[in-house]
This record gives sequence, structure tokens and C-alpha cells, in this order.
Amino acid sequence: NHMTTQPPPTISSFVIRFVVEEPAETEAAPPPYHGAIRHVQSDETLNFSVWQDAVTFIRRYVPLETAPNQ
Repeated sequence: NHMTTQPPPTISSFVIRFVVEEPAETEAAPPPYHGAIRHVQSDETLNFSVWQDAVTFIRRYVPLETAPNQ
């Protein structure tokens, strides 16, 4: 029985922390937020205030699919 050996999968784990500011009484917009994302395997951390920055950080480690409208 010949089994082909496949390379082990690459595992990337992330810890994402969000800090959401309390909205002011007069604000109709969503409350501002910021956060930090950490790649567990490399211990590299990125602080972000725009979600797209976190996605860009993840794409450095994981080949995410891109939506057709991007």
C-alpha cells in the first residue's frame, strides 16, 4: 500500500481584540473602535482602527479569497 506523504498543513492562529468606544448621545454613526490582531505563531501584532488593515495583516499569512467586487 503506497501512501503519498503530504506536507503538514500550515497553521495560522490569530487573536483579535476589539475596543469599542461608548457612543455619544448625539452620534448617529456607529461608535468608533480600534483593536489589535496578533499572529500567534510569530507573535507579530498589528494595531488597527480600520478592519481592512486587519484583513491585510491576515493575508500576509493566509491566502484568503478575494470577493469579486474588490
